[in-house]
Amino acid sequence: MSNPDGPNPDKLAPFADNWAYLKTELAWLDRLLMVAVSRQKRELQELDDFALSDQDRVTRHWWKGIIHLTGQPNYDHARPPKAPRTGGNYAQQLEARIVASQRQGVVLALPQLRDRLQLTLFEKNVLLLALAPEVNQRFGRLYSYLHYQHDEADWDLPTVDLCLRLLCRNDLEWRRSRPLIAPNSRLASLGLVEWLNADDTTLLSRHLRLTEDLATYLLSEDPDPTSVDTWAIAPMAEASESSEVPAESWNSLVLPDSQLAQLKTVAAAARATDGTMVLLAGPSGTGKTLAAKVLAAELELLLVIVDLAAIAPDDDGTIPELDDLANLPPCVLLLKNAPHWFGRAPTTEAALVQSWVIQRRRQPGLTLLASPYLQSIKPSWRQAMTGVVEFPLPDAPARELLWKRAIPQGTKKDRNLRWPYVAQHLALSGGNINTLAQTAVALAQQNDPPTLTLDCLHQALALHHPGLKLPKPSRTKRLKPKRS
Repeated sequence: MSNPDGPNPDKLAPFADNWAYLKTELAWLDRLLMVAVSRQKRELQELDDFALSDQDRVTRHWWKGIIHLTGQPNYDHARPPKAPRTGGNYAQQLEARIVASQRQGVVLALPQLRDRLQLTLFEKNVLLLALAPEVNQRFGRLYSYLHYQHDEADWDLPTVDLCLRLLCRNDLEWRRSRPLIAPNSRLASLGLVEWLNADDTTLLSRHLRLTEDLATYLLSEDPDPTSVDTWAIAPMAEASESSEVPAESWNSLVLPDSQLAQLKTVAAAARATDGTMVLLAGPSGTGKTLAAKVLAAELELLLVIVDLAAIAPDDDGTIPELDDLANLPPCVLLLKNAPHWFGRAPTTEAALVQSWVIQRRRQPGLTLLASPYLQSIKPSWRQAMTGVVEFPLPDAPARELLWKRAIPQGTKKDRNLRWPYVAQHLALSGGNINTLAQTAVALAQQNDPPTLTLDCLHQALALHHPGLKLPKPSRTKRLKPKRS
């Protein structure tokens, strides 16, 4: 990213405050909703020609607040005008401005919450959907129209169906996102959202709203950075007799003792000297990102995650983002997809990377390079590292522990579902286990009563790993000894 004071100040200008950021996000949401309104209105017109004139259209009671007679057109028969681009897509430009704001010490509540809790883009945007009616009731009227509602009970709250329709581009995204917004999802367990009419309707028809504390925090003119700890720490504070452990403690890492010892040595080295740079090598889902979180918590430093695959050189071969990465505050910097810069066939000029490494080594903090394979990193770079930690795929006992930890406390489990058997027959990484468990638990909510069964696990496997099958447990009968 280039300097905000450089030749393109409008593109990378930092937000003045939290409300300036919110206005930008809400403007994007407004455009998204108007596209959906336009599409739905055309569908309704095809079914029922209820409007005989333009006056009829704008005087319908359920259009109040949706169509304006001045300003932008109402998009009845045309696509909404696209916002002019100044380089990169909206998400890239927004993230650039967020980073620029953080560098200047401007606290942006929703991005801070997203980074601290490692929320997905879908989860972050769900929170934005729920927050919008707290700012302007017009969003609630738009939701009501898109719900096909005619009563005004809960009219200003988004439903699960609306969140999925607006934020998912295809069936695959819909299937993967649905468990993220279920009543037992992370958003609810962290105390970020609460559910209305959750007992007497389908999941898609349920309304969700932000908790009052979260809404107050997100709308603050001067958000307190420590407020996020309320939601980050809350799940860890619950008493538990299960195998659940704090998400950012050493015990949360399911690794062999040798790797745990190496990581603790990394923490000691980072405390003693600046410029510590360590390579984390292992297949996806083996715990590299979690290890970075644990190290950041241990060192009491901010964790910054950068995907090198998303950074491309400009036409002249320069990388504007290098300046920002070289001037980060003291932090744990995790560089994902490290082979893009440090591999045998890098996509970036070696001299630029070498210059950046020299600058980075002068900065306080810890730098972690993540690669799926040790051999993907050029030998000269491996030798230049402070250390190398290899993350193996978990063995059967480790997988059993991962399954137990992945299932939320209090989930009712069918007696035929035994974790030792599942762990023995499904050789998966911890990341894959978490994904399967999340989907299976969401499917379990559809049972009456909600129960996690082998069938839930089979369905989750069919979605995420169609080539994997979990064989049915064999039932061998014990022969009773004959009486002599």
